[in-house]
This record gives sequence, C-alpha cells and structure tokens, in this order.
Amino acid sequence: MSAPHRFFVDDGAVTRERAWLRGDQAKQIALVLRLAAGDEVVLVSAGDEITVRLDAVGRGLVEGAVVARRAAATEPAVALTLALPLLRGDRSEEVVEAVTQLGVSRIVPLVSQRSVVRELSDAKRERWQRIAREAAETARRGRVPHVAEAVGWPRLFDALEPPIVIAWEGERERPLASALAPSLRSLSLVIGPEGGLTEEEIASARQRGARVVTLGPRNLRSETAAVAAVAQAFVLVGSD
Repeated sequence: MSAPHRFFVDDGAVTRERAWLRGDQAKQIALVLRLAAGDEVVLVSAGDEITVRLDAVGRGLVEGAVVARRAAATEPAVALTLALPLLRGDRSEEVVEAVTQLGVSRIVPLVSQRSVVRELSDAKRERWQRIAREAAETARRGRVPHVAEAVGWPRLFDALEPPIVIAWEGERERPLASALAPSLRSLSLVIGPEGGLTEEEIASARQRGARVVTLGPRNLRSETAAVAAVAQAFVLVGSD
C-alpha cells in the first residue's frame, strides 16, 4: 500500500476534528489523484503531520475527519536562518531548493555593497517561495521555509536571530565549528555575494556581535558556500 499523499496547508484549513481543502489542492485530489471518500491524506501544518480520512470529495471542496496528529519527524532541532545574496541567473533559486531540503527555517535575501543583482521583485520572491514549498514537499518536511523581503547590509542584523555567523573568504583561522555549540536552538548564517564582502562590512558586522568564520582553504562561489555552510552547520549542531 502506497503512502498517503501529503499537502502543506494553512492553519485555518484544519481544526482538532475536521479539515477542508479548496482551490488547486481540491482539484488535484478530485481530478488528478482521483481520491474518494474513505481515502486518507496527510496534511502538514506548523510542523505537524495530520492524517485525514476524506468523507466528501469535489473539485471545489474536499472535506475530511482528522484521525491522527503527530509532530513531523523530519524537522531539525535548530531553527536555521540563511541570509542569501541575490545572485545572477538561477543560482539563488538553486540554493533555495537545496537548503530547503537540508532543513533551513527561513531565507533572508541579502543585498550588500558588492552585490551585482540588487533588487528582488515581488514576482521573483514569490517564485522563491514556491520553490521552497516544492522542495519542502520533496524532502517530506514539516514546515515550508519563509522567504523574507530583501534587506541591505545595515538592516540585516535587525532581521536575523543570534548567534549570527558570517562565512568570509578573508578569514583564514577560525573554522565554522569554533563558532557553534551543540546546544544551539537557533542560528543565522550569512553568505556574501559574488564580489565578496568588504572589510568595512565585516567590521560593522563584528560590532553587531557577528562571528566571522572560514569554510576552508578554497575560495568558494556564493552558491557553493551557502549549501556547504548549511550542511556543515546541521552536522555540527545536530539536525535531529
């Protein structure tokens, strides 16, 4: 027997006893998946997996009864925010997909002094959010990472939860492991743009309490550094 189909839903779609699906999700259940009364689906909301037995299926509305609820087992113990620079082409989108599957909780698009791409349109941000949702579904996660509005360097440190760790090619001595503790429950990682971060930006970050680290002896492209930093961080602080 195959596993039930999973759907991310908003909080208002589920109560303690009942669930309702509308719009595209109802159409998918009724017309594409051809589910019927008596079939079960799993709805994912706010970190919970909710098993629902369908009792009414229509192309505009699907209803069912909640039969089980449990915390999603796939969410990391640490809430990790990634400050991701706006990159040329589809590179940022590829990073969004990868780090969502790895387990990030929030993505903050970043514009700094040497950024080549300096604007994130509403349509582009919505696309990032769709990519994050699809990647979360693929990874069978319990939450979809939130994609925030783009911020510049001066405002960045107001948008991030401490501790804040910056991966910088100018740092040669302090590895990522030295800035993290296994007991962390929140963490923010910052990655610079293609042109790197300036010494002035690093100095201002240190004044705000950020920790500056190296990811190793090799100079990494921004998209590689982002995925590598997230993966290393989850290993170091424990992702389960």
